[in-house]
Amino acid sequence: MIAGLILKDTPGVECGLAFLDDELETFSVESNDEIIELIDEKNPDILAVDISDETSLKEFNKGESDARESGHIFTPVSHEGEKVKRFEALKAGCRQALGQDCPEFIRFEPQITADELAVHDDDGLRSFGVDTDGIHSADEFDAVLGAITARFYQQNQFEDMGIVVPQNFDADGESEDSEKA
Repeated sequence: MIAGLILKDTPGVECGLAFLDDELETFSVESNDEIIELIDEKNPDILAVDISDETSLKEFNKGESDARESGHIFTPVSHEGEKVKRFEALKAGCRQALGQDCPEFIRFEPQITADELAVHDDDGLRSFGVDTDGIHSADEFDAVLGAITARFYQQNQFEDMGIVVPQNFDADGESEDSEKA
């Protein structure tokens, strides 16, 4: 089981949460307690979140600088102070409530995943074998992109730039965007 989360900077505002195994389940939740409760119930190995707690004194941390140099567009963690605080509280709450069952947290960016995998709509998700009937909002859709990113991470098909960038490989093990000789 893997999961994706679109975290809002303010509790009380709906966050998108998606769990993907043989089937997809999506949720709109408002509090960290609700998120932790669902994580406890579903027990994902990896949770891809659209934020990180890896901050820097500079505008971009090292990984973000690499991602930016590669042409990826995103909001740096340094501009997301309240969201970082909420994420830190979520991680601490997960560790306290779940102990060893706490998932591994990775950072993803929905737009980067969508661009890298050419998944911009329900048809794109279906091309990855995901049934989209349960998706009811844009945040839930983006959370599903997080779960797909977690799957690529789990299968070691990614580039780590402080943001997990999924790499879609063809049958020869080549990245689909790499040039062939």
